[in-house]
Amino acid sequence: MHVQEILSKINDNFRCEVKLQTRAAGVKRIERHEIFVRIPREKFRDFVKFLFEIQDHPHFSVISATDLGDKMELLYHFTVDYGKRNEEKVITVCVSLPKDDLRIESITDLIPGAHISEREIHEMVGVEFSGLKDTRHFFLPDDWPDGKYPWRRDDTFPGEMVNKLYETWKEGCGDDE
Repeated sequence: MHVQEILSKINDNFRCEVKLQTRAAGVKRIERHEIFVRIPREKFRDFVKFLFEIQDHPHFSVISATDLGDKMELLYHFTVDYGKRNEEKVITVCVSLPKDDLRIESITDLIPGAHISEREIHEMVGVEFSGLKDTRHFFLPDDWPDGKYPWRRDDTFPGEMVNKLYETWKEGCGDDE
């Protein structure tokens, strides 16, 4: 499906902010298309289901999170026409969540590969994914304190656990001796 068709379908089905960025890449200066969609959390799952109308199996890459002070912004990175040389289109879906209500529905029933990303975002910034069955720590140690999130810019990061790598290196306590 051509990028203009995708944009039309998005605009026909969703009232949301949509931006297209096109740039030439590589030696042959082939056009690469990136579509950015900002959507409310209430419409997010519908939008993910909609991606299956564009392609049977849209490629999910990862969820990234940005702490914007009073809200957390989640960016879901997808690719359609994945694996088709020079036809891939990146679709980044942005959902903003207020910090006093960090919850969104899980997409693991639609895209099982999102499980690891959802667990990572859950433990690193504190987003609750409704329907995510396994919320054990995946990246942080089991004894990591509850309510402390290392990727947040507010007071939820445990100050006593700040990495003292420089001091350790300076003292010569590294494993390479």
